[in-house]
Amino acid sequence: MRAAGRFSIPKVLVLVALGALGLAARPAVAEAQARGTVQATATVVDTRPSFAALELARTAIQAAVTSGTDSRAESQQTVVTVARTSDALVVTIDYARN
Repeated sequence: MRAAGRFSIPKVLVLVALGALGLAARPAVAEAQARGTVQATATVVDTRPSFAALELARTAIQAAVTSGTDSRAESQQTVVTVARTSDALVVTIDYARN
C-alpha cells in the first residue's frame, strides 16, 4: 500500500510544477505576439451631398403627391425624378459624377 502512495506524490509534484511553468510562460508568449505593427487605411466620404439629395427627393415627392403628376427637382449635383404609376411612386436620384 505504501509503494503506491510513494509513487503518487512525485507525480503530483511534477504535475503542479509543470502547471506553474505553463502559467508563468503564458504572459511572455502573449507579450511577444503584441509587439507587431498594425497598418490601417481609411477613406473619408463626405455625406453632405447624399443628405442634400435625400432632402431634394423629399421635396420632389411632396410636389408629386400634391400636384398628382410626375415631378422633377434639380440641384447643382443631383437630379431627382418622381414618376407616378397606378399603384406606386418611382423615385430616381441621379448623382453628378465629379
